[in-house]
Amino acid sequence: MTGRCGGLVWRMGMGPLFCSNMGTFPPPAPLSPIPTAFAEACRVSRTDAELFERCRDVLVNRFGSEKIWFTVTSPRGPDRRIGAAAGYEGARQVAHVGSGDIELTIAADTGVADQIRADALPLAWGLLVTLELRSVLLERQADLDDAVFQLRALRQVARLLSSVHSTEETEHLIVDFTAEVFITSWACLYRPRGKEYHPVAFRSRDEAPPPAGILREQLDRVLALGSSATACDQTPLAAVVTPGTQFVVPLDAGPERMAVLAFGPRVTGQQLGNAELELAGTLSFAAAIALKNAALVEELHSAATTDQLTGLYNRRALEERLRAELQRASRHALHTTIVLIDIDYFKLVNDNLGHLEGDRLLVLLAKIFSTQSRNLDIVGRLGGDEFLVILPMTNGEEAQIYVKRVLDTLRRLPEDYPEFGPQTISLGLAVSPRHGSTPSALLRAADAALYRAKRTGGNRVEVAEGADGSG
Repeated sequence: MTGRCGGLVWRMGMGPLFCSNMGTFPPPAPLSPIPTAFAEACRVSRTDAELFERCRDVLVNRFGSEKIWFTVTSPRGPDRRIGAAAGYEGARQVAHVGSGDIELTIAADTGVADQIRADALPLAWGLLVTLELRSVLLERQADLDDAVFQLRALRQVARLLSSVHSTEETEHLIVDFTAEVFITSWACLYRPRGKEYHPVAFRSRDEAPPPAGILREQLDRVLALGSSATACDQTPLAAVVTPGTQFVVPLDAGPERMAVLAFGPRVTGQQLGNAELELAGTLSFAAAIALKNAALVEELHSAATTDQLTGLYNRRALEERLRAELQRASRHALHTTIVLIDIDYFKLVNDNLGHLEGDRLLVLLAKIFSTQSRNLDIVGRLGGDEFLVILPMTNGEEAQIYVKRVLDTLRRLPEDYPEFGPQTISLGLAVSPRHGSTPSALLRAADAALYRAKRTGGNRVEVAEGADGSG
């Protein structure tokens, strides 16, 4: 710190500090109580205003006069004078210091001005240094608060995202969580679908309808891949997004844009600060990765449970679903019927038309088996030309209705696909618990019924034999 009294500019580590005194003054008394009282005022004061009041009281008590005034000048607000309401017009300025954009003037009645001059200037310096330190501490505290908030938000979103598995659950979680974090009136998640970003998850505090889609080409032009959270005010983005959108956060995972988050006005009416924009960027990365992972998990699950040719359940998935349905049927005393289907003379199709046409016929028949089923039914391909249909909460007589629909549709196949000619199928039907209460037992019963249908020429349905030998 350098300086000299009498108007020279002082410089301290936290910014420029200047002082001016109104003449020479004697040194303060060696055992002056002012430093101790000043330190106590700094310790107990909660606000700047309280600090000024307490420091003025130190001088008032020290010199026995109420006619002492502190005047604080700052561009952030009007001048603030602390002291008696009357008598200021005749006061003399005894100290004037400044630091940054804050200036402090101490004035006193002429009767005590000379007495307090020696103590006033050091006190004024100390006040401004304290204010500088307080400002730095508050700024650091704000930074710490922002960091704590971000860490808590990240920890919470990580915990929540780890608890969901499907893409749809992840989408709704992202919307709900970010709307709470940024306290917005509404939030919408858009996913790329063809030529537009389509709204897939929406949340509103006032039950407003979801916004319309956004043209993909236009949004990608004004919000390039890798962009950060962007406010819509006075930017080309405002002309592209839904009216009323305040800011947009792209969810990019490397070279791929997974989604876009759009937010309405904040409930607090405040604009996003730098810390919140940084948090939006961090959360956007976590959300994009979560969406990517959810998609990969679903792809892996689909590959493990789906027949690649027909898109139906594969053998593994059928066995799992059959086991689950039989357990549910046992708990609630319900029937479950399975229908084992085999295409008659399918080898001739491959031999005469080729395997590609044989595959095409399998896809067509899979579509018939699937479209004639109910939403709760499970249709899959066991392998080759053999299919399995699981009919929950269905007895043998009710299952015949499904069989009839399939056979009627199959008879009309040559009308649309004459190259395949007439096609027939053989079916084996088994009902739980009559023909078996476990997957293996029920499948053996249905397979035996299917074998009888094939042995007698095919193009027919056979019901498994019961424990008494009846069908």
